[in-house]
Amino acid sequence: MLNRIIINKNILLKKLSIRNINNNYLSWLKDTSLKKNLVHINFDNIEELKQYYKRTINNKNLIFFGIFYKSKHIGNLKFENIYKNSKNASWGILIGNKKYRGKGIGNEVLSKSMRYLEDKYNIRNFIISVTHSNKNARSLYFNLGFRKFKFQEGKIFLIRRSLPSKIILGSANFENIYGNRKYSVNQKSIKDILEYAKNNGINLIDTASNYGKSEESLGKNNIKDFDIISKLPEIEKKVNVKKFVENCLKGTLYKTKRKKIYGYLIHNPKDILSNNKKAILKTLNLLKKQNKIKKIGVSVYEVEELKKILKVFKPDIIQIPINILNQNFLKKNFLKKIKKKGIEIHGRSIFLQGALLKYRNTSQGRILKKKMKKVDTLCKKKNISKIGLLLNFADSIKEIDKLVLGIDNMKQLKQIIKCNENPYLIKGYKSLSTNNKKIIDPRTW
Repeated sequence: MLNRIIINKNILLKKLSIRNINNNYLSWLKDTSLKKNLVHINFDNIEELKQYYKRTINNKNLIFFGIFYKSKHIGNLKFENIYKNSKNASWGILIGNKKYRGKGIGNEVLSKSMRYLEDKYNIRNFIISVTHSNKNARSLYFNLGFRKFKFQEGKIFLIRRSLPSKIILGSANFENIYGNRKYSVNQKSIKDILEYAKNNGINLIDTASNYGKSEESLGKNNIKDFDIISKLPEIEKKVNVKKFVENCLKGTLYKTKRKKIYGYLIHNPKDILSNNKKAILKTLNLLKKQNKIKKIGVSVYEVEELKKILKVFKPDIIQIPINILNQNFLKKNFLKKIKKKGIEIHGRSIFLQGALLKYRNTSQGRILKKKMKKVDTLCKKKNISKIGLLLNFADSIKEIDKLVLGIDNMKQLKQIIKCNENPYLIKGYKSLSTNNKKIIDPRTW
């Protein structure tokens, strides 16, 4: 069974040992501010606590971690029903040391540990119960993608579905004609899509100031439960770079009716390789310090492009194209090397702007149809949807934290959410890859 998970340079999850069962641990359980939320937990002395530990640690489908901050034991995290292909696993967390509460530690510990276990054991859902009065915990769990699914014996039961919690809703076609699909989503459909996305654990929306009315259309809706990722447009010639960047972000915040956004990505990678790079990075980092941006990053198309950028700066987020045909970023363990740098990886073009789902009657469409023949045959043989197969291919890449998915309607979003229930991964997928830019790079279409 798993013994440790590294969360960051300061925080480590380590299998709890008998020496950790001490007065420090017991004092947490007697803390009145915590006790009201700890159901059926009542220990009078160390011996009772040790007996509980021994009973718990012997469960082969359970992982009992201590949360250690710079080697100091500050809390515990317990996962239950952990085994390969577990449909529903559960957990409980306790930040026992008062000094470390309210600092975002619980959020980071849970998001990274659940993601790790989802990948390692192919777990589809995580479940937690919470008391109605524990508003802070409910808020934390909602932000992690948990949603209420039942109320029983005075407790609220929440579920986090692994796939929806990774999805970033692409909004490039919200009241805007975008890309290969040539389809614009109207305001009524946008409202319905956002409501359904929120109720199913999707917390992030991807947009950009040059996606037509996309940002404005989001601002017309209630998006307080979503975080936003937007993009800095190409730097215009002969402008004051600092003012340009500041004004672009100001416009995004105004249109989306936000005071801050989760991520701001450099849309044109050439900008970060130009003479403007120092001014761009200085301004973005200043905006980050001002708490207007949580994370800065870059959107790229090619591996070599990203390699050059990483020599200039280390982004918080990178957005890359990845799909069954475009597997360039998977070669030579490139993504594993990126992940070791602590960079958040977002995959896009999962359906290649819809071109992998519906082949257009063009030369490019006919090439795609020929290349995808094996996939189409497999879908028919196994009676699985192509959306499900393509999505689960991207979802199986452990290094990718989030998947940006553009949709045309509610039906597509429902199909995507349903894929969480019946995962399927194609075997021998490497043989389907191609380096032909006329196929995999929409800029050449």
